[in-house]
Amino acid sequence: MRLSVENLSFGYRNQPVLQGIDLTFPDTGLTVLLGGNGCGKTTLLHTLAGLLKPQTGQVILDQTPFASMGRKSIARKLSLLPQMTSAPAGVTVRELVMQGRFPWQTWWRQWSKADQLAVDEAIQATGIEELVERPLEQLSGGQRQRCWVAMTLAQDTPILLLDEPTTYLDIAHQVELMNLVSNLCAQGKSVITVLHDLNQAAAYADNMIMMKAGGVYAQGDVETVFTQANLKTVFNLDADIIREPRRQQLLCVPHVAGDELDYRVQMSVVVQS
Repeated sequence: MRLSVENLSFGYRNQPVLQGIDLTFPDTGLTVLLGGNGCGKTTLLHTLAGLLKPQTGQVILDQTPFASMGRKSIARKLSLLPQMTSAPAGVTVRELVMQGRFPWQTWWRQWSKADQLAVDEAIQATGIEELVERPLEQLSGGQRQRCWVAMTLAQDTPILLLDEPTTYLDIAHQVELMNLVSNLCAQGKSVITVLHDLNQAAAYADNMIMMKAGGVYAQGDVETVFTQANLKTVFNLDADIIREPRRQQLLCVPHVAGDELDYRVQMSVVVQS
């Protein structure tokens, strides 16, 4: 199932946010959206989810424009974990995860064994078994985030959109979540996510899209996109790109204050000697 956008533009009042974007996302694998604050990453994700209507262009899912699809039809093929989440007071974790099955409910088809299986698998995959009977508001930010991820997984769609899914998670749970996402991709799902951790993006991405000023600046595999020049242009970040020794993955090592001064001192010593 393929997701694409054609000549996509969107803005708020007189402020353009996305401008003339053309993209086709891979059928499977992890696509990471990168870019500075305000470049349009979240707006693009919300447009892909059908929450925002493009001012020009269109979003196409499985060769069908969103404009000709109903909300439930879209929600059975595509799920979204937003950056900001909220739930009514008193909702338990289990009840929250069960809401992921809403797109599959109809007046003639209520809760089924398939629904229960999807919820149970999502709870197990995110490791929240011990939390299921607790009210959501009693949990820490990291615990809540894992519960929202579980709800998204319970929706059981071939395409997942995740907006900063590692927010609030400690480093161990970040790795756990990203490994889960990687496994989902290996099973044939397509995941499109916004990440701010550059090295995390480089470690897990199959496809990388760098955005700048509401447009796509660079896209392709990690080796092509994750370069010193692109990081400088997109983030105004001075950094070296190196390979870690064990798996030869690319790593971004930002320059710190004093780097240039130390370099000049070292070069002065070399010249004088």
